[in-house]
Amino acid sequence: MPLMDLGDVSIHYEERGQGDTTFVFCHGLGGSGRPFEEQDMDWYAERFRTISWDNRGLGRSSGADRYSLPLYASDLDRLLDRLGVERAVLHGVSWGGVVVQRFAIDYPERCAAIVLDSTSSEVNVRASENWYLRGEVARLGSAAVEGRETPPAFEGHATVTDVGARTDVAPEHLESYVAECRATAGLREHPMTPDLKRISCPALVIGGGKDTVAGAGGSVVISRHVPDARLEIVAESGHGVYREAREEYHALLLDFLQGRGLL
Repeated sequence: MPLMDLGDVSIHYEERGQGDTTFVFCHGLGGSGRPFEEQDMDWYAERFRTISWDNRGLGRSSGADRYSLPLYASDLDRLLDRLGVERAVLHGVSWGGVVVQRFAIDYPERCAAIVLDSTSSEVNVRASENWYLRGEVARLGSAAVEGRETPPAFEGHATVTDVGARTDVAPEHLESYVAECRATAGLREHPMTPDLKRISCPALVIGGGKDTVAGAGGSVVISRHVPDARLEIVAESGHGVYREAREEYHALLLDFLQGRGLL
């Protein structure tokens, strides 16, 4: 089980494949790289040096004293430095896409290209409340939403009270999970949208037309503010196009990377 000691935290990572291009997968909110490693990583490893990692305080990484969006991005920067990766193609799904946006803004020299899958750079009031409550349900239990309604943030939105939220977060993962929920909610008051113009690498921005978690609107907003962005909405896909519509996603990814000389 590879663990990279970064001093204030130990980050779990998996690495497979080889090649001139390094591809880094960044998982969703409260998750880990394990599902990607078990179901998808071999396809990427046939084409790239492929790295998957777990956020601090989640999956197989250690806990830490502090959690914040800049720290998650900093962990990735330091991990790549220790692994000898100068530049990479970074794929972030959902929350992972939030991390990748922050990373591309803060560490532009590390990014050969980015893939932003089912994610947003900002949220509206209703979405912010929904994400905050997801953390509160994990922290306090279902009583956190008893007797209250959470209006949908967009048409078709599955809110925390519609589908329930995770109450099974492991104690050792709770602080990081809540921090990620609050950071996502915080995109209302502190959107990254104004900073997206600082992203200097090519971006494939991809969303699902049937995404009930984040919607496709966030992908449209991002594509309008990143200078070199290609927008793709996969009409029949749900949240996480890379797994919901694998064949179509693979074709779009390879075409994007080939057009940028990265494959």
